[in-house]
Amino acid sequence: MTNTRTPNPIDRARLRAGMPVQSGEGQTLGTIEALDADSFTVKGQQYALSSIERIAGDRVYLTRQVGASTDRGRTAAGTTAPTGAARDQVVEAEGQVRVPVREERLEVEKRSAELGTVEVRKTVEQEQQTVPVELTREEVHVEQRDVAARPATEADLAGAFQEGTVRVPVRGEEAVARKETVVTGEVVIDKTRTTETQRITDTLRKERVEVDEGYERQRAAYEQAFAGRKDRPGYAYAEAEPHFRAGYGAGLEARKAGRSWEEAEADLRARYRAAGADDDAWARLKREVREGFDRARGR
Repeated sequence: MTNTRTPNPIDRARLRAGMPVQSGEGQTLGTIEALDADSFTVKGQQYALSSIERIAGDRVYLTRQVGASTDRGRTAAGTTAPTGAARDQVVEAEGQVRVPVREERLEVEKRSAELGTVEVRKTVEQEQQTVPVELTREEVHVEQRDVAARPATEADLAGAFQEGTVRVPVRGEEAVARKETVVTGEVVIDKTRTTETQRITDTLRKERVEVDEGYERQRAAYEQAFAGRKDRPGYAYAEAEPHFRAGYGAGLEARKAGRSWEEAEADLRARYRAAGADDDAWARLKREVREGFDRARGR
């Protein structure tokens, strides 16, 4: 039967990290690792402050129901059933469990990047040009003329009867070439910004919570049947229920796959071994797992 006793209010100021925490069944769960406004964490498992029954000395005691169902699979032998979700649950008083549901979302950011380069290459070419130019120069024409005899003047007698050379300078224009650099054109490089749409695709994960209403109906029947068992004195239903749930889930999978108990038992035993249960523990827990399996199969 479910314990409906209201827990006493707990003064959070009395709690501190490192305090041992004991379940309602007398098992030591570990020490407090972190404290929040309304919960505390032990070995990665969150517990609500309302799940504390009392604080005695340097030790924290949980209510019987919460302590018995901690981690959803603690057995009498100290083993843990493979539920896989204990670290994500927040256990409230009276066995209430809060399970966070998460999903991934895709966020796309933009950043500047060099997508390439545009090269404009300059080369130097040579060519010969011919430019016409008109030049002037003096030309010398020598003409000898006979004149009528006349008496020589002093000017005529200057240098008379002397040998020598008469030099007459001849002037003219000559072409002088020089090169001048001039700008004849230009290349304009213009950059424009364009916008394009790209589709970014990635695989996102999302958690879904599926409630098996069939299990809740079977749970009441199993609890009633368990109450009449006398084979294991002191073995509480809260300890057996996680194994019944584990078998029920395995039975649903086997029903979809068309597998029998004999075919599924090896996988179940391997799961329990991975959780720390030896062959003796499996032998004790097998009955609950098998009954949950058969109820899921409709037997």
